[in-house]
Amino acid sequence: MIAALDDLTVDLVPHARSVAREGWTGRELARPLSSRGLRQADSLAVVMRDSIDAIYCSPAKRCVQTVEPLARCLGLSIATAPGLATPDGTYQPREWTEGFFSPFERELGGAWMAGAALAVLIEMGHAHPGGHVVACSHGDVIPVLVAQALALYGHASPPPVVDRGGWYRMRFGTHALTVEPRGPVVPLPSTAIPTS
Repeated sequence: MIAALDDLTVDLVPHARSVAREGWTGRELARPLSSRGLRQADSLAVVMRDSIDAIYCSPAKRCVQTVEPLARCLGLSIATAPGLATPDGTYQPREWTEGFFSPFERELGGAWMAGAALAVLIEMGHAHPGGHVVACSHGDVIPVLVAQALALYGHASPPPVVDRGGWYRMRFGTHALTVEPRGPVVPLPSTAIPTS
């Protein structure tokens, strides 16, 4: 579909458990991992031992902390990518979320966020053709990016949802995309169907 993505493998990692938003008084970008999250980050470094060419992440501290142990183990630097950042509760850019467009704030903000994240994927593909890359982002960015990638390849069904400490492995091909959940998967409640 997009030539830059051919044969690219991306491990898309949600940041590990962070300190709760409630009660946090610092800047949102500075909110760190909790002690549990730090243990999850160490565990990820142990299980993600594949041949990895690069590590990208949102500039948020909790994302950087999630991939720091992996980067140390592999001797890689971490490239921060603002396109993987979360809008922190306010959809952007304001030109698309205020005034005439304000009734569509969530839709347009989500579309913008997906486009920014897709641009990072394409950048990774150009920088590491046919490579294997890790990208760490947020719980509200990752589903939008996965949905957009699946839509590019005509997949209608979403993959299982991964929990903190897990990740999605996305393998891009010329005409196919596979998305596999790795690590903890969130059990979704089943929809009760009346049996009349």
